[in-house]
Amino acid sequence: MIVQERHRAILTSLKRRPRVATELLQGELGISRSTLRRDLMELEHLGEVVRVRGEVVHADFLRGEPSFDRRRARRIAEKQAIARRAAELVAPNSTIYIDAGTTCLEVGRLLMKRPDLRLFTHSIRLVSHATDSEAAVVCVGGEYRRVSDAVVGGLTASWLAELRFDIAFVAASGLDEAGLWTTELSECAVKAAILARSRRNVLVADSEKWGDPKAVRFAGWDRVSDFVTDAGLAEAPRRFVRRAGVNLTVATTRESKGKP
Repeated sequence: MIVQERHRAILTSLKRRPRVATELLQGELGISRSTLRRDLMELEHLGEVVRVRGEVVHADFLRGEPSFDRRRARRIAEKQAIARRAAELVAPNSTIYIDAGTTCLEVGRLLMKRPDLRLFTHSIRLVSHATDSEAAVVCVGGEYRRVSDAVVGGLTASWLAELRFDIAFVAASGLDEAGLWTTELSECAVKAAILARSRRNVLVADSEKWGDPKAVRFAGWDRVSDFVTDAGLAEAPRRFVRRAGVNLTVATTRESKGKP
């Protein structure tokens, strides 16, 4: 494997389990101890991992939930491709809810260019772009949560109880066959309320979320009408999603178009 492939393999391994013995990792990759040591030093310098007494730990595991900006920068081309396809699902003159995820932010920014739309959101980051919006933007109130740059909690849910939407775009921190997962109970309540008040619910999430459930399940697949993701989603989960009755849309990045 070349250096970049080894680095991806190391980070993929640490995504499955946030800490692993270096000896075990060496065996999985089939590389020498010196090569692994060099790779880990480079990844540590980049802030991706931390080496701890014979083990390597994913940096996010030590920091807790990664920041909004860190999550937004990850797989940005895939997220923007997902957003382009998701935005195509919106009919004229719709009332829309935009969740607070990083992919949802990309969807919201595209929809802000349409003056016929009315957007509701609890995403502070999305609202910060409202000064340039052609669409009407309504910010739902609540308690500010820094890591998601959004408002959450009981006040947010009470606002949502009085609203109805034609279509909602919802994010998830993790996905598996059991459903959609998030990291916080406060986020769970808001997401469930959004799904309950929209005629059409669209999950927007990149393929790396699959097989990585988090602490709290906020919905089963029966609550989702559409799933827009990137081409990295494996065939097995694609078959599962379709069997669950969900419309699957696979977005292609501009960089990959035209490649064999």
